[in-house]
Formats: sequence, C-alpha cells, structure tokens
Amino acid sequence: MRILAIAMLGALLGISAHAQLGTSAKKKTPDPRVQKLLDEAEVKYTIDDDGDFRVINRIDSTRTQLAWIISRTSTYGKIEVRDVMSVAYKTTGNLDPRLMQRLLEQNNRTKIGAWAVQREDDVSIVLFKTQIAADAEFGPLLHAVLVVTNTADELELELTGKDDY
Repeated sequence: MRILAIAMLGALLGISAHAQLGTSAKKKTPDPRVQKLLDEAEVKYTIDDDGDFRVINRIDSTRTQLAWIISRTSTYGKIEVRDVMSVAYKTTGNLDPRLMQRLLEQNNRTKIGAWAVQREDDVSIVLFKTQIAADAEFGPLLHAVLVVTNTADELELELTGKDDY
C-alpha cells in the first residue's frame, strides 16, 4: 500500500504527455467531460483518431507508462462507465499458458482493475484496465490512470526489461 501511495504522489507531480494539434476527417469527438477535467487539472494529453485521451504517467526518473482514457462509454442499466487502460506486453502469436494462468489468478486478488488480452491480427496484447463512472470527477479518474499505469508497467518491466509503453 505504501508503494501505491508513493507512486500516486509521484504521478500527481509528474503526470505528463505532449499536446497534439491538427485534425483528421476520421477523428472522432473526444468526451468533453474528460477533456474538461484534464484541462482544469492542467494535465497534458493527446487525443487519438478514435477520440480517446492518451496520458503519460511518469513512474520514476527512468520509466513512463501510457494510459488511454476511452471516450466511448458503455451503459449497464442506468450506470454509464468508461474504460481506462494501459498496455503491458505484446507478443506475436498466443500468450504462454503459464502467463495467462498467472494473470487470471492475479485478477482474483486485484481490487481495482483486471488483466485483459486483446488480439490484433497475430499479435496478443496484454493490458490492464479498469472501469470508472463516465461522469467521474478528477480524483477517481486520476486514481484509475495511476492504477492501470503502475500495474501495467510492473509487468512490462518484469517480462521485457524495457520501457516501450
């Protein structure tokens, strides 16, 4: 818990990204609720072609980790939620079954967020994601970014020793 508190404080002070300018005919509209929160908190971000927000968390003096705050939301009854996610690992082909087992077991112990695997052609992408209320205030949004980036970065460092994401 102490490590998470230290990481949160570090991220509060060091969360950054580069602003992106320009438009694209394909670009979807970013959620103005998220944009307002990030702008008011002076958090730097970019917006990708899907209208999602890309925020970089400075983990420590040598590592950063990218998070996506997804503009598109989902509704479950009267609850509207959005995904916040971070890539930890990519590999060609299928994931090693031992890694998949480990991630599922970790999901059982995790209080906020979960590991997920996404396929793009022949690439398996491991990401850590959580869902928050679509109209969440800045505090819960920041916490979601910190949780997904810190968790994903730990696995990335362990599996690759690199800082690609």
